[in-house]
Amino acid sequence: MNNNLTVIERDGQLLVDSREVKDMLNIRHSDLLEKIDGYLSVLHQNGKFRSDQFFIESSYQAGTGKPYKHYYLTRKGCDMVANKMNGTKGVLFTAHYVTQFEEMEKELKQPQTELEVLAATVNNMVQQEKRITVIENEQKRIFDLIGLNPSNWRKEINKIIRLIAKESGLSHSAVWSESYKTLETRGKCNLRRRLDNKRNNMKKEGASKTKVEKANFMDIIDEDPKLTEIFLAIVKDMAVKYKVTLKKETA
Repeated sequence: MNNNLTVIERDGQLLVDSREVKDMLNIRHSDLLEKIDGYLSVLHQNGKFRSDQFFIESSYQAGTGKPYKHYYLTRKGCDMVANKMNGTKGVLFTAHYVTQFEEMEKELKQPQTELEVLAATVNNMVQQEKRITVIENEQKRIFDLIGLNPSNWRKEINKIIRLIAKESGLSHSAVWSESYKTLETRGKCNLRRRLDNKRNNMKKEGASKTKVEKANFMDIIDEDPKLTEIFLAIVKDMAVKYKVTLKKETA
């Protein structure tokens, strides 16, 4: 086995040449290309993976000047090739490419000049500032939600439910259903049974058919302070889960 395997850096990716891989594996280049073409065919059919995360097609010229195909393999590509091999060859190839990739990664992480040290420091500061900004925005968003006014809770809950549906891509009915099911679990209650009882009592008290039919789960929640408190907490949790903020509402 040829132990020579050069890892290069291109556009932020670490790559190895299929021509060196075939030497290391002691197989014909055409055979290796055929295997890679097969892997790519499966990846393309699946559609969930970008082929360039594994193999990048390129070409080179031989002595005649005629172009020939070869591939650059990413670390994932090497993993795929190695996983399809058995025995000593697969083990040694894995050991070599893992070692070479790790050495190249360490080399790239080490600043070589004062300018590179300064650039790395500035980059770290920028990234830290971005992380701080994200955290602050998240905290503010949660504080906005926690600040819901309980006296006007039905209007604000409707607003948040619309936002959750918009951000999540779920239907309004699906979001409401999730909130009600969670309430029944946390509040240990049966909203349907309570609503049926309420409607029966309204009929006995002489309420109109229209008024009886308009009664809903929100009325049940509104009549029970404990359920109201639990439901507010549930919708706040859902808003955080689906990453919405009250300021996104424009209508």
